[in-house]
Amino acid sequence: LILDPLTLRGRELLKCSEQLDGIVGEWDFRHTDVDEEHQIADMIEGPALVPPLEGLDDFAGADVIVVASDGWSSRHEHLIAHLDDSPDTALLDLVGFEKLRDRTTPSIGDVGPESRQFRVAHPALFATSRVVEVLSHLGALRGSLAVVDPASAYGREAIEILARQATQRIQGAQPADRIHGHILAFNSVGVESDVLQEDASLILPNLPLAVTRNLSSSFHGHLAHLGLSFERRVEPGDVRDVLAQAEGIEIESLPISLDSVPDRDEVVVTPPSLSPDGTQLALTMMADGLRVGGALTAVEILEALI
Repeated sequence: LILDPLTLRGRELLKCSEQLDGIVGEWDFRHTDVDEEHQIADMIEGPALVPPLEGLDDFAGADVIVVASDGWSSRHEHLIAHLDDSPDTALLDLVGFEKLRDRTTPSIGDVGPESRQFRVAHPALFATSRVVEVLSHLGALRGSLAVVDPASAYGREAIEILARQATQRIQGAQPADRIHGHILAFNSVGVESDVLQEDASLILPNLPLAVTRNLSSSFHGHLAHLGLSFERRVEPGDVRDVLAQAEGIEIESLPISLDSVPDRDEVVVTPPSLSPDGTQLALTMMADGLRVGGALTAVEILEALI
């Protein structure tokens, strides 16, 4: 059962759903908008109706509940009531809602036996895990991660608001609408990173990592700047050789544009830069976060849950 399949996250998951053929016997849908109208989802086999979430009976027969909503509404209280009544329900939160954090475990695709309720970890943590997995063979690591999120991280409405903000600022007007309280057009905003820091410690428990988070004026494409420290000198050739072995990582020559990452299945990484003493490494990672570290990660989790 997918809640809100017509959001950006929901649509991306449906685009990847063919990878679950033979695993998922049947998809069901509900939306959490406050209106009572039915919606229509485009599936590979044809259109499907998306009625509103009305009550606990809507969860009957669902093996897994997937939350793809852009925002929290009163209809989500039915989900909370269902989880209270059936705490062992398999749940996958694509958004990372605060009201579900106490119930879910962050995942980059790995699923442990101790839980049946997960949230898809931030795309930057997915990308960092792939890089660190291979670089750790060169020695112990510690570092910092500066995450830069686009408007699409907040859904379709945020993209529309960003476009209006840009038009209003060009005209010299003060934008009337905000994206989570912020004006992002031609702007960058530093925001709290405590949640991301907590998830980083759970996803990468062996890597001391300081995390910061910014919101950008980009429409699509997640970006993160990763800095790593080695205990001893490493050689540039060794770094490039091990990075080339990282699954899902593509090192590209400069310049690299964020516009090039939508709909790609890889994390695009800049050529690594080393300090003169060979102990400090810096690189920039870019990805379509709705897909990489998003829907594709969700597919891996669903394969393990079903």
